Amino acid sequence: MTGRDHALDRLAHAVLWPGFAGTTAPAWLLRARAAGAPGAVLFATNIDDGDPHQAARLVAELGGQDAVTGIDEEGGSVTRLHARTGSPVPGHAVLGRADDVKATAAVAARIGTELAERGIGVDLAPVADVNSNPANPVIGVRSFGADPDLVARHTAAYVRGLQSTGTAACAKHFPGHGDTATDSHLGGARSSATVAELEEIHLAPFRAAIDAGVRAVLTAHLVVDHLGPEPATVNPRATALLRGLGFDGLIVSDALDMRAISATLGIGGGAVAALRAGVDLLCLGNAGVYPVTAADPHPDERTYAETQHAIVEAMRSGALDPEVLEAAAARIEALRSWIAQQRAAHATAPITDRAAVDVARDACEVHGDVALRTGSTVVVVDGRAGRNEAAGVVPDPVAAALAERRSVTAITAAGTASGDLLDATRDAQLVLVLDQPHLHDVERELLGSVLAARPDAVVVRLGWPDELASAPARMVTTYGSGAASGRAVADLLCGPQ
Repeated sequence: MTGRDHALDRLAHAVLWPGFAGTTAPAWLLRARAAGAPGAVLFATNIDDGDPHQAARLVAELGGQDAVTGIDEEGGSVTRLHARTGSPVPGHAVLGRADDVKATAAVAARIGTELAERGIGVDLAPVADVNSNPANPVIGVRSFGADPDLVARHTAAYVRGLQSTGTAACAKHFPGHGDTATDSHLGGARSSATVAELEEIHLAPFRAAIDAGVRAVLTAHLVVDHLGPEPATVNPRATALLRGLGFDGLIVSDALDMRAISATLGIGGGAVAALRAGVDLLCLGNAGVYPVTAADPHPDERTYAETQHAIVEAMRSGALDPEVLEAAAARIEALRSWIAQQRAAHATAPITDRAAVDVARDACEVHGDVALRTGSTVVVVDGRAGRNEAAGVVPDPVAAALAERRSVTAITAAGTASGDLLDATRDAQLVLVLDQPHLHDVERELLGSVLAARPDAVVVRLGWPDELASAPARMVTTYGSGAASGRAVADLLCGPQ
């Protein structure tokens, strides 16, 4: 390998942020680190949340403070550290409902402290999207709300609270994923926002994040019609718009394995296009969930190698200017240096467990008398049919929290005939847990059949709300599905502990 080839090879490694399989660092990733890769992104598959020291050991294997390690830890439904039990702090929609910026900063400081204790330097949060479309399948309760001013002030508070711990914030999903009805994990998402709507609604929280000193911004795989036909991640007009807002920090791509990119350009082609567009750091995605087969025993390693090779070949052919990667690598190094310097900073006081539940309870919308009678059997039916791809499988927080107070029988509606379901709950107090019945036909039909037979059922709606054809007489809308929201429901149904 010539000196020039070695330089190009190292530059290609320097802008890649891979995911990987397993709870220890694989040999291929350690080789990539030695070759110049800055670090990795952790997902729930990399975390053993039954072992409080495992994540710190893993980060140390990756290089500790010499690495740039990131994670999606938003609070609420999106958590990697607490995927098995649910996040102990409320998510964005709960915080927006509470509209207490001090509480938002304290929640972010709690998350940042947890990450700093494990050596994780970057949190892919806050979500700065304005959830202006109640049919949004991927943002929803991950957003602070539908009002741009509210979202802006809580985005800024989250950034300040998180970064006070020395953990870098990464606001997402630029230029705003709130006004779409398609999940870019699964396909192409589009926004028809006008220039005025983009300026007045969707960019306002990103301006607030920049003013608050956010260190990184993550792009959306979202086509914004007036910016052109390319998704923002691979659209130079979108990155130029971000730089035009005065942001000079690190631009990070959303995961390139999401189908909006992988099914169109391919991960390698998407990586090259993103770099040409002005993205600095390429998140490759959740490789830990790729299927392992005899023909493809190490899909995480293969994906990384193919992407790195595509970048090298683009530089060799002249399709990609090495100076672009040199500038990107310098911004990545600047972020790593900031994290190392800020770890000793004075942090905002983190929120306590009890205060987190209090915030979540106060944010709940309660209709009717939802208190459960004492002494009688409680059956909790998990009727959630939708799944937010960003969150993954989220345990039922309501059944878990009620089981701490009462004797509870938990039933999953999926796969259970409606007649059998109603028979099983006939002599018990019934709590029906749903996500977004206005979006999911299965949930809507289940709600109708349950209310027809059991109008006394308590319905708990965890997702972003909208009007319902069947209006329950007793309902709690939580605006979140983390453990804190589950305990808030238990407070409302059983009384505070």
